[in-house]
Parts: sequence; structure tokens; C-alpha cells
Amino acid sequence: MITFYDLAAKPPLTACSPNPWKARYVLNYKKLPYKTVYVEFPDIETVSKKAGIPPFGKKPDGVTPHYTCPAITDDTTGAALSDSYKIAEYLDKAYPDTPQVFPPGTEALQAAFYDHFFQVISPLWPIVLPRVPETLNERSAEYYTRTRAERFGKPLDQMEPVGEDRIIAWEKIKASFGQLDGWLSKSPGKFIFGDTVTFSDFVVASMLQSVKILLGEGSEEWKNIEGWNDGRWSNILKNLEKHASVEH
Repeated sequence: MITFYDLAAKPPLTACSPNPWKARYVLNYKKLPYKTVYVEFPDIETVSKKAGIPPFGKKPDGVTPHYTCPAITDDTTGAALSDSYKIAEYLDKAYPDTPQVFPPGTEALQAAFYDHFFQVISPLWPIVLPRVPETLNERSAEYYTRTRAERFGKPLDQMEPVGEDRIIAWEKIKASFGQLDGWLSKSPGKFIFGDTVTFSDFVVASMLQSVKILLGEGSEEWKNIEGWNDGRWSNILKNLEKHASVEH
């Protein structure tokens, strides 16, 4: 049995971070049996150490171990690891008889897409990051607000643009989605690699899931995004909906 460590969220929401969504999509797509353990932000390190999950890397000081979610442990193989990309690679190798999210021949292109994707969508962050605490339970909200203020050098509520700056910010976001649309429109099918689902599709869908939660599914801003680029973004979520289950 695989144990999947996801970030806890304020009910009835699911985690707003795109990273756990990526791992969840992959687990569901492969139809692997797993159970979910929801972890509050301030408990990630303690829970990871108890489960034998090594740190993802170092914090910005270059010394302190950095533990993250998502993470998995696999009773079948004894593996324990974090980082959605590494989890996807591991699951492909450990379970070769399940659908592969890195089909042979796509690995290099998917790695390049992954690196550039987050650069392209970076205009989103000032809009959505300040809203993360609203989706979290009290302990996690306090932790996230405090640590992100330390990281960015100012309170989260001062990051979100207002007035004319907000209009300009949304113009940049729309342009970034337009750039993504230009890439994806080169595919002859409904997925990035034609009619084959890959990890890259889950990367895009996970970002959209996160933005939908943070903006609010009924918000005008989210509805605007759904309508951009001939409805591409809502179609992506619809096409992958059967792999988005949280009933584990």
C-alpha cells in the first residue's frame, strides 16, 4: 500500500498547492491503491521524519533540511520520497505495468516543459499566494502567513496588487496563458502529446486546480480564465476529471 502525504486544507476544500495535485493525479491515473494522510504545514518535518521520508533539499540558508509535501511511502518496495516530479518518475519505474506518465521518448521534452512552465505562469503568484491562508486550518494559516512574510520580506497582504496595478497584473497573467496556449495548440490531440496523457498534462491541470480553489470556482476572475483561449483551460480540467478523485 502506498501512503500519500497531502497538505491539509479547511473543509470542504482540498489542498490549494499544485504540487500535491500532481502526485494525486498520477496515483489515480495509474489506479494504484493508496491512502491519504493530511498534514498541517507546521507538522511536515515531524511527520516526514517519523515516516522515514528524507528532506527534499535545503532551506534558503543552505544548511537547514527542507521537508515538503507531497510525499509518499511505499510498503511494497520500502521507498520513501517527496517532490511530485520524483514521485511520478518513481511510480513509473516501480510499477511499469501501469500507464506511464513519462512514455519513452518524452522524458527530455517533459523535463524542459516542467522547467519553463513555472517561469511562464509566474505572474499569477502575487494574485494567488496571499489567498492561501484563507484555505488553510488555523495552525497552517498562521505558519504560512509568518514564514512567507519572512521569505518575501513583506506581509502577504501587501503582495496582492490593487487598483491600476491589479489591471496590469491580470494583463500579464492573460499574456502568460496565451503563451501556454501557443505551445499547447501545436498538439494534434487534446493532450500535450496528442492523445496520450503524460505528467505534463497533470502539471497544467494541477496549476488550474490550485488557481480555481484560490480564486473561488464562482469568482469572476476564475470564470474569465475558463473562457480564455477558446475554453482550453476548462477543457483541460474536464478531460482529466476522472483522474482528479480525492476519495482515498
